[in-house]
Amino acid sequence: MNTRLLKKADIITLSLIVLICIASILIMRCSGGNLNAEIIVDGKVLQTVDLNSIDAPFTVITATSPETEITVEKGAVYFSRSGCENQLCVKSGRLTQKGATAVCLPAKVVITVSADKSVDAVTY
Repeated sequence: MNTRLLKKADIITLSLIVLICIASILIMRCSGGNLNAEIIVDGKVLQTVDLNSIDAPFTVITATSPETEITVEKGAVYFSRSGCENQLCVKSGRLTQKGATAVCLPAKVVITVSADKSVDAVTY
């Protein structure tokens, strides 16, 4: 008796499921809206930047102790230098997606990235 594990209909069904999953991921990633970075120092907003409209990279130096240097470029924001001892904020890397956050606790500096879109998720 010669039976195949997968039939032609099974392969087509699995292929469609994989394609729908890939399409869903791409749609979710591309529909984020404009990315905004908010730099907060000691609980107060120091600067808000639209990351999609940046022409040339620039740095923001905070007047905190320890001093931090934040680099803002098209589509990304990150701690490029910090005077703190453990450098965890610098190691957090580039923030490029909505919901991303980096914090320098000794300097009380927080960077958050958000999107213009008002709806984040819908459940039924």
